[in-house]
Amino acid sequence: MTQLNKHKYCNECGAKIVEYKHSFSAALAYGLHRLYLEGIPINIKHLGLNRNQWDNFQKLRYWGLVEKSINEIGKRIGGCWSITQHGIDFIEGRVPIQKSVWTYRGDSLRFEGNTVFFTDIHDISYRQRIDYSSEAQPHGV
Repeated sequence: MTQLNKHKYCNECGAKIVEYKHSFSAALAYGLHRLYLEGIPINIKHLGLNRNQWDNFQKLRYWGLVEKSINEIGKRIGGCWSITQHGIDFIEGRVPIQKSVWTYRGDSLRFEGNTVFFTDIHDISYRQRIDYSSEAQPHGV
């Protein structure tokens, strides 16, 4: 007989004791890229995300790519997120991330899978200043 409910529950509080696996996706990459383009902490309602991107945006924190914004006295600003330096380095191609992360109650436990760069997931590649300067032409030519 197959066991339909294979979750375990805490004897003290009855909470589900389960780990979840999340994979980095194009929807996550898009949300991260939109936050990156803003360049400042922003409420995600202003990023133009679709429902899937909006609902899953918070998963970017499992890889350390974003964090909730806080004000000068250390309180969270509702709905506002900031990209981390790790997130910037990922978008700009300096570091890869592992494709999957396992979480328990919202905390990252372990990473697995191949490493991927931002351009492996998202079709918009980041161009560095040197790329633009190599294509530059004198004005009026």
